[in-house]
Amino acid sequence: MPAHVVAVYGQKGGVGRTLIASNLALIFKERLKKETLLFDCKTPYAGDCLLALGERGAPSALDLEDHLAGGKDAWLPKVARFQQKGIFLLPLCLQVEQAVRATPQIISDSIRTASEGVDVVVIDLDVESPDLLGAALDLCNELLLVTTPDLLCLNQNLKAIDHLHAHYFPRDSILLLVNQHRDNAPIKLNLIEHNLKLKTAAVLPLDGTVVESSLNRGEPLATTNAKHAICRSLFNLAEAIVARPVIARQTRPRKAAAPAAAGAHAAGSGGPVTQQRWSFGLPLSQLIPLKQKVHRQLIEEMNLKQMDYETLANPDKRLELYRATELVISRILDKEASALLSRDDRVLLAREILNEALGLGPLEYLLADDTVSEIMVNGPHRVYVERKGQIELSPYYFTGEMQLRGIIERIVVQVGRRIDEKSPMVDARLADGSRVNAIIPPLSLGGSSLTIRKFAKVPLRVDTLLKFGSLSQQMSRFLQACVLARKNVIISGGTGSGKTTLLNILSGFIPVEERIVTIEDSAELQLPQEHVVRLETRPPNIEGEGAVTIRDLVRNSLRMRPDRIVVGECRGGEAMDMLQAMNTGHDGSLTTVHANLPRDALSRLETMCLMAGLDMPARAIRTQIASAVHIIVQQARLNDGSRKVTYVTEVCGMQGEVISMQDIFQFRQDRILPDGKVEGQFEATGYIPTFIDTLRPKGIDLPREVFMRQ
Repeated sequence: MPAHVVAVYGQKGGVGRTLIASNLALIFKERLKKETLLFDCKTPYAGDCLLALGERGAPSALDLEDHLAGGKDAWLPKVARFQQKGIFLLPLCLQVEQAVRATPQIISDSIRTASEGVDVVVIDLDVESPDLLGAALDLCNELLLVTTPDLLCLNQNLKAIDHLHAHYFPRDSILLLVNQHRDNAPIKLNLIEHNLKLKTAAVLPLDGTVVESSLNRGEPLATTNAKHAICRSLFNLAEAIVARPVIARQTRPRKAAAPAAAGAHAAGSGGPVTQQRWSFGLPLSQLIPLKQKVHRQLIEEMNLKQMDYETLANPDKRLELYRATELVISRILDKEASALLSRDDRVLLAREILNEALGLGPLEYLLADDTVSEIMVNGPHRVYVERKGQIELSPYYFTGEMQLRGIIERIVVQVGRRIDEKSPMVDARLADGSRVNAIIPPLSLGGSSLTIRKFAKVPLRVDTLLKFGSLSQQMSRFLQACVLARKNVIISGGTGSGKTTLLNILSGFIPVEERIVTIEDSAELQLPQEHVVRLETRPPNIEGEGAVTIRDLVRNSLRMRPDRIVVGECRGGEAMDMLQAMNTGHDGSLTTVHANLPRDALSRLETMCLMAGLDMPARAIRTQIASAVHIIVQQARLNDGSRKVTYVTEVCGMQGEVISMQDIFQFRQDRILPDGKVEGQFEATGYIPTFIDTLRPKGIDLPREVFMRQ
């Protein structure tokens, strides 16, 4: 039989929480014969329950922290007992300096372990931290909200109810207890109930003399004066609590904080968002209409359709909006589905509605999952992800095309772009920098398609690639030397092979004193240098005018006095402008192209130069390429999903009509293991680059042994 976990809570001090908690715990034990633990959960000061029960010393939860892992058999016997055969008594902490060690995990573990060994846990709850409060509330079945019949206490408890709503604590599990009641009180019971919107579960009369005497002597009323009106009322309350069914407590990770669209993926105190879709106890036939009803009321009450997108760019305003919206959702659920939903279902449903209202719906869970590198939405009902290089179907989905289209529009509007039937495909980015591509019907026949390349929270460094086995130490040293020596580098590879990641890492080798201009369709590069100018293309407006292309930005960058030009990807006529820049003093530039081999990369460059519309012979273009490009780095995504640098190749010049090339390093694939993993090794070809002798005068020490076969 699961234990009843009852919290005695009130926002205002001096309302009698400790008196009520202590005597209630004794009544559970002595009169209802329930094994009971009284948890004095206060910070930074605890120990009042000890004095109220006439005790002077006991181990605290923090003192017994090391024993929690052993469960109730290792932990509960060490907890102090009141009057030998009475209740278990446990303060959270007894020293002010201990309070800093109080964490949500300690509170959760203490309550959970205690509830496995007793029938009732009574919590004297007085903590200011929302995280500590949430940890206790997550495991409570009932909460006694203590108020006194005065305006100040009433006002504070209105705020307390807001706190409880913010933690999705169900209203029907809140029991109102009015303490210090007198018949001539200016605020009557019906007025208290009307303002707090709660029915009174117990009324304790004002009897200051008896209560004060009991507290000062350390002799609880429940032991010395069990027939007193206060004890009779508490006994009736205890009987009612025992008769109530125990509501299942949370067994899942606590809720995340603000939605990911605002750049706060799973940043809340409750820990990581689960990787599996929640299962609701309510059948879908009831759940979906309820969800839609709550969503409609939320939009009407919060006027979310008129939401200012600048709010989402301001962290303080964003957090304020999320908290306000969570509170409204919780209130609506109380009104519409208090009897239908369990505590877990309330939290899960509220989270999904909040994600849809302000975030990216079911994508929030995937964006918060650090193991996911790419999200691919093929219509509303099929969402694929890439984890560790492998693609798999995720358990998340959209309710329909309308919800998916709404999410896509929310993404593109925030970066000043549009998507509609006249402009049915768009490149954009999320607030955290993740790259987004969307395409909608009529071009996408099976429903809207959305692809998100997640932005690394911590930019990868070359050490990370070495650890992953994406390149060798010799390759790393050589590529760093090439960047420092201002060699023009082209990174070649297929889609999803890691070109942009490698470009970002190589760009990080550029000296900090140099001025860098980056040019991208969707800004992804995360350069550590300070002197960086980031340029991004712009699509045409609704009239088809105002577009700014990569080629426009490359041309403009030449007038910005750049030391280095870094182009995210060359895919058209801008290749000719890039080559001309490389040949006219802007050496040390970097870019990427789509190609499967170094030789293919040169052919691709030649084709893109022809797209510039210049009437030039093929040989002239090849000569331009041969003189401008020094190094081609070939990146590949292998069959097992791993990314590796497969070739590092020098462009040596022209031989007749053909550009001469020479591999310096390469990856040799040996075999594929039974589990699908590719096994191979990096090796130097023995070829020494033609420019090796020019490095030392520039202060770059690169020994020839780097290029020797191992």
